[in-house]
Amino acid sequence: MNVFAYYNYRNYLKDYYDYRKSVNRYFSYRAFAKKAGFTSSGLYLDLVKGRKSLTPQMLIKFVTALGLNERETKYFKLMVDFTHATDPQSKQLIFEKMSSLLPRSIKLLTRNQQEYYSKWYHIVVREALAVLQINNKNIQELALFLTPKITLPQAKRTIQLLLDLDLIEEVDGFYKPMHKTISSSPELSPLFVHEFQKQMMDLAKNALDHFSAERRNISCTTMSVSAQGLERIIHKIDAFRQEIIDIVRSDEDETMVCEFNIQFFPISKEKEPQ
Repeated sequence: MNVFAYYNYRNYLKDYYDYRKSVNRYFSYRAFAKKAGFTSSGLYLDLVKGRKSLTPQMLIKFVTALGLNERETKYFKLMVDFTHATDPQSKQLIFEKMSSLLPRSIKLLTRNQQEYYSKWYHIVVREALAVLQINNKNIQELALFLTPKITLPQAKRTIQLLLDLDLIEEVDGFYKPMHKTISSSPELSPLFVHEFQKQMMDLAKNALDHFSAERRNISCTTMSVSAQGLERIIHKIDAFRQEIIDIVRSDEDETMVCEFNIQFFPISKEKEPQ
């Protein structure tokens, strides 16, 4: 089990248990608890499920039972802090410390992933390659295809980044996406994806002026809701978004790239219970 492949210790613990169980059918939560010096065999599952959090006192026993070396232990401790951190600034600082401990190959991939979400057109170029027939001879066509257009150097750098990340490949002499859709890691979203989302919101504002109503759907609804109503709406939005993704996955003969943004957020404080 490679601890450096994880950013959330709960996910690591889940996969660690599944792996140990697959190679040793006698491995159990009780066996791990005994090795770590805990009396509760349910603690491990409580940590995985998020019902409890790993404390500094527990941590020492866990890294011993997991058999982590010194470097892995440092990374695991930071991963625990990263998982528990709630504000983006703290997560960013911890993430930088974690990155310094990563093996070179994983560090490079992480840096490239961060760069991928740093510019809106990196994601759009990947989608555009499903529409256009692009190779090294006509990358200018790709740059001019985007709205707003990008420069030729920007398009070339993006192509190379997508190749490095194994997000595109050459098929019959043209660059094509390797997967129909991709999603970001939940652990890294606050660090990498939020800036991309802000850029896309800015493009949505420009779309009001640049595209006719027949080519866009941008609307606003202001409402008052209860906490339960807010939760139900969020679930509905998640379900609707999944329906859109299902349509995209089965779509064929694409002719354009579109951006789908959903904005639903509080614009007031919450009233205190009476």
